[in-house]
Amino acid sequence: MKRTSLKSIQNKKNKKKITCLTAYTASISKIIDKHVDVILVGDSLGTTIYGMKNTQSVTLDMMMRHGRAVFNSSKKAYTIVDMPFKSYKNKKEALINSKKLLSFTKCQSVKLETDESNIDIVKHLVTNGIKVVSHIGVTPQKYKNFKTIRSVGKTTFEKKRIFNLAMNLEKVGSSLIVLECISEKLAKKISLSLKIPTIGIGASADCDGQVLVINDILETTYLLNKPKFIKSYTKLHIIIENAVTKFCEEVVKNKFPKKKHTYL
Repeated sequence: MKRTSLKSIQNKKNKKKITCLTAYTASISKIIDKHVDVILVGDSLGTTIYGMKNTQSVTLDMMMRHGRAVFNSSKKAYTIVDMPFKSYKNKKEALINSKKLLSFTKCQSVKLETDESNIDIVKHLVTNGIKVVSHIGVTPQKYKNFKTIRSVGKTTFEKKRIFNLAMNLEKVGSSLIVLECISEKLAKKISLSLKIPTIGIGASADCDGQVLVINDILETTYLLNKPKFIKSYTKLHIIIENAVTKFCEEVVKNKFPKKKHTYL
């Protein structure tokens, strides 16, 4: 099976919606690979896998290990891996770390949380042959407390700033742009104005594609007051708990293992 190329993802703009989910492990990567256009190895693994309060403690080594596992376990989807917090503070460091990350994982693009302060870093990476996905709007790496995150792009100032940022990121060579938690009207304006696709998360159906965290759509843990943009398609935490409860009951009552589970 031939792996999806960046060009084929970009060619979907205005033709067919792009589907994207996060993956951090081989088992999940194998399952979703057949269905999604894009797999994102997100630094959200900090909260979903490691139980961190935010993503600021995620390391380059973590992204490398999980990125390689996901890439090696997939065959079709286009693969993007996040650059973790403080791994792209300047041009030199960003280039060294992005090359290291892509070389080790074999993923096809890196994603950077971007604002006006690091447009030049995106340009530097692109100039040096790195495929860059830019992430704008709400950028979680800036937050120590995710509970304080609010949607953006509602005021005239914010709309102008975020719109101009998106246009400038396209100019310097961004391959795709992730729009997180921005107002519907602004997301639509950006998506219609850009030649490259937009991938939305909490940014309306007007984006060229959508991404969600795999743990959120599966609801691996009960989410109290979950963000508005999340839709859970099953309640995996209940399924897991039921299976664990049944296993424990059978062991205690000596109903497991039976003869068919035993080597004779």
